[in-house]
Amino acid sequence: MSLLEVHDLATFYGPSQALFGVSFDVGADECVTLIGRNGMGKTTTVNSTMGIVSRSSGEIRLAGERIDGEPSHKIARRGLALVPEGRQVFPNLTAEENLIATARGRGGRWDLDAIYALFPELKARRTSMGNLLSGGEQQMLAIGRALMTNPDLLILDEATEGLAPMVRTRIWEVLSNLRDAGIAILVIDKNIQDLTRIADRHLIIEKGRIAWSGTSADLLADPSLKERYLGV
Repeated sequence: MSLLEVHDLATFYGPSQALFGVSFDVGADECVTLIGRNGMGKTTTVNSTMGIVSRSSGEIRLAGERIDGEPSHKIARRGLALVPEGRQVFPNLTAEENLIATARGRGGRWDLDAIYALFPELKARRTSMGNLLSGGEQQMLAIGRALMTNPDLLILDEATEGLAPMVRTRIWEVLSNLRDAGIAILVIDKNIQDLTRIADRHLIIEKGRIAWSGTSADLLADPSLKERYLGV
């Protein structure tokens, strides 16, 4: 059984429909990407799954149980964690206060010591205010904050957007290690070469619909996919 199952998801913003019957699944221990041009529905899919945006119809199940219609804080307690686009760290809290602000002990391995072992940079900056951290440090903090909920599935929206190449490499290494540690991952990003190195499967979304799905080998073997769905 899949860990996350999304079936026939439809979402509207007022009279405008943004998602048209989106269906996909993420297995336990699996890394899946959601890719596509800007404005095609990637963030709306994630936010609808997390309960941040209300869906109009469709079913969302986590470990076989319906979660659609639940508020986002309850969905987070069930084991979904979101690293949002733009990081959204609390600017007037220290790095450590950011980490503990939304922490929930679910009997997992992620506590402050584990986060600092994963990101020594955050330990060195633990007393710095969130707004004084670099973009890379803020992204590490956002990932660490999500892990502090001890999730079963980690969702990242624009995992490396705006980051320096060295920091991007660091984030990909961390995500690969998390996947190997048994955390399921759903990730949005534009760096296809990096995504194909860590992901098991890819979903291309086009105008609010899943237009293609396949493995990394499938994606790399068909250059027309990048031109058709991923180009500017």
